[in-house]
Amino acid sequence: MQTATSGACVEMVAKPQDDVITSEAAIILLLFSATAASLLLVNKLVMFYIPLPSFVSTLQFVVTAIFSYGWMLSGNAPVETWEWKKVKAYLYYTGMFVGSIYTNMKALQHANVETIIVFRSCCPLVVAIIEWGFMDRQLPSPSSWLALLVLVGGCAGYVFTDRAFVINGFGAYTWVTAYFMILSVEMAYGKHIVGPHLNFASMWGPTLYTNAISTPVMLSIGLLTDEPSRLVRVVWTPWVCALLLLSCVIGVAISFLGWKSRQTVTASCYTVVGVANKMATVLANVLIWDQHASAPGILFLMLCLAGAVGYQQPPKADEATAASQRPKRIALACTGVLCLIGAVVVLGLSSGNSRSLPPARAPSLPPSSQVRHSGGHTHRTGAALSAPDETSECL
Repeated sequence: MQTATSGACVEMVAKPQDDVITSEAAIILLLFSATAASLLLVNKLVMFYIPLPSFVSTLQFVVTAIFSYGWMLSGNAPVETWEWKKVKAYLYYTGMFVGSIYTNMKALQHANVETIIVFRSCCPLVVAIIEWGFMDRQLPSPSSWLALLVLVGGCAGYVFTDRAFVINGFGAYTWVTAYFMILSVEMAYGKHIVGPHLNFASMWGPTLYTNAISTPVMLSIGLLTDEPSRLVRVVWTPWVCALLLLSCVIGVAISFLGWKSRQTVTASCYTVVGVANKMATVLANVLIWDQHASAPGILFLMLCLAGAVGYQQPPKADEATAASQRPKRIALACTGVLCLIGAVVVLGLSSGNSRSLPPARAPSLPPSSQVRHSGGHTHRTGAALSAPDETSECL
């Protein structure tokens, strides 16, 4: 189900100058969605036996980095050299990735996962404006704006129907808003760093860079959360080792396919795919395991997927026109993003449930087991929190 949805985000880009639907682009997104769903399932199983998300993520990063470099050395892809301009660009990206995980966890101390999902579903609206202001894209068509609003409305409808929009105190909006802003910028920036200006010969380059650079960061998180002392208590059966190995194999696939997807479609389309993947997973969980899901809740989830299917990425703007209007575009884009974020927060304040959440346990980083970049980042393990969502979309 998850596969079908993300593949439906239309108008893929085969070449930077052409906005055409290609079978190659559709296949890439379908494979990306399939690996994202598979990694989520496998990581949940891995977390059951090895409840050490930083250790598992670090191992997946290391395996992916080694495989990427070995794939290049074997002649299957051009060998990428380490250049400071590339390292610097991916350091920024990794910084935003870590920032999105941290703010996600802080937000989850005051709000529930369903509340975060609603804010997350608004990211494509912001990314579309950023693309117009900074990346020389046209604004989405009226029908695409409508599709994005349907996507957001479906997410919100599901939360208010079957779950609860819970946020504890106005201060919580600081973290939720910070997460919302960082993730939106990260999605747009991820598209920027697969552009021709960095001269990557293939998407194995970004795969190598992100996983290699993220390894020491994730390893440090594991050391700070005292995972080594818990690692010695893990029972290493052949089944557990096989699951861990399988998660690493899928991690390699999702990392490469994530960056390849990012190169193939616009940042806003990629963000829509991420939201659709998330909601398709929720729908599958509801249909298979949640015995109390209501018919309206299921309909709202299907409405989310319909919105994702209806979105069409905007074409490139005329270069001369975009260049002459760039200062104006940037100013208007910044204003539009701030207004949109303000509107989302105000709607949240007016709709939020002020009841207190139960005392939050200090979560271990990263929040979820799904810690992989899905398209550059990587969707990873599925613990209780939802940050790995971003991880999957990152490495």
